[in-house]
Amino acid sequence: MSKIVEGIAKDLKSVPEKLKAKTGNIDKKKLFLMNLPYALAGYFCDKIAWLWRVSPGQDASAKAMAVIAGMEDLFSNPLPSFHPKDLLIGIGCGIALRLVVYFKAKNAKKFRHGMEYGSAR
Repeated sequence: MSKIVEGIAKDLKSVPEKLKAKTGNIDKKKLFLMNLPYALAGYFCDKIAWLWRVSPGQDASAKAMAVIAGMEDLFSNPLPSFHPKDLLIGIGCGIALRLVVYFKAKNAKKFRHGMEYGSAR
């Protein structure tokens, strides 16, 4: 049993070295700029979740009206809400947007410009 634990510990110690080797040649500015829209979407969703949570109202329609009325107070504090539900909603929305963009790009048709597409001749 101790050999298994030692093997797991050895593998966990080698993870940072492997990450440094894989990410050594990545352009950090490009990586930051590529992921900035998803971080901003997560931030905005976090702020909306905070506004929904603190707005008065008993049902969804009353809360929605309070949220719409309270939009001017949305960015009165520039820090995101650190309430766990708000953070979870913000992170979830950022990840969901990234997945939508990824699958949309993955399923894009590869048209050959200037050439006929399909089986017709």
